[in-house]
Amino acid sequence: MKKKYNLILLCFLILFSCKKEGIEGPSLNDLYGELNFETPLAIVGDSANFSQNEDVYFTAEFSKIVDWKITITGLNSMSEKVISGKSNVIDKSNSLWMGEVTNLPFFQEENCSVLLSFKNHEDSIFSSLNINGTKAYGNGNELLVSDFENGFNPNFTNFFQTTCLKKIENGGAGQGGKYLRQEGTCDWDWLIGYVDYPSANWYQQGVLNADPENIYFNIMIHGDSTLSPTNEANSLFKIEFYEDENQDQYYDPNSEDRLDYEFDINWNGWRMISIKYSDLIMATDPNGGGVSGNSIREPNKIIKIRTLLLANPESGFAKADVDYIIWSEGSPILEQ
Repeated sequence: MKKKYNLILLCFLILFSCKKEGIEGPSLNDLYGELNFETPLAIVGDSANFSQNEDVYFTAEFSKIVDWKITITGLNSMSEKVISGKSNVIDKSNSLWMGEVTNLPFFQEENCSVLLSFKNHEDSIFSSLNINGTKAYGNGNELLVSDFENGFNPNFTNFFQTTCLKKIENGGAGQGGKYLRQEGTCDWDWLIGYVDYPSANWYQQGVLNADPENIYFNIMIHGDSTLSPTNEANSLFKIEFYEDENQDQYYDPNSEDRLDYEFDINWNGWRMISIKYSDLIMATDPNGGGVSGNSIREPNKIIKIRTLLLANPESGFAKADVDYIIWSEGSPILEQ
């Protein structure tokens, strides 16, 4: 009798331990139901001045949980901001926009189109908004080297091959209205040209933070991703940082450090390149150790930056336009 009682109790426990508390996974409505708008798309703050810390957010409610995407496109700049999520409600918590950009160039004071679209659904909603003031990037500790809005500083020494072009262009800039155009073909030398940016002639003056882990160099580059006959990128971009370790206002290659950073230009359009100073390589040693100076990365002692545009020798052609050269502290400039 006792064994029978224990068996019944065991079956009772198994039955209740296997009982589900709720339905797991997406509901049938979310999987197969029609997508309907319970509340139509609305824009809160559809005429925002981001320079005054104003913001924009969106509201809508759907009949099911769905993957959604809001794409904001500047009608003049063609800048893009993309906000996405998965929910049946769009509100301030998941759609707040404070003027930042997803795909460069930067937004301008302009009208923008707004597109709300859905994954696996053809439904889409169009709207518009206006930007009355653009977002100011930075946390107050940035130093602007140049944005070329005042033209090309004559104190920025430079050299370009006679067959190559260095020119300030108005319109189509990555930031503001002007940028530095650099391109050309040179079949007798890899070097298309270079520009020196002495620290004494930067647009904003100040001393950089001495901590190389806390300082970022940011530069916008407009690429041409065409390939050479060997199927490699045509353009190579190199940045050199010269440190005046003894602070005598002169760089001595025999006793002071130079740090380098180089990369292929393998994209089209504007892109922000942000480099943490501690990631730079000492020029005399590809493994990171310098022998000319003290081999210590000291951003507060930079006396000059040099940017070089180099061509793939197989094609001789290179193009890399430049805009908005700026130092930031704590994080890359686009994250501020």
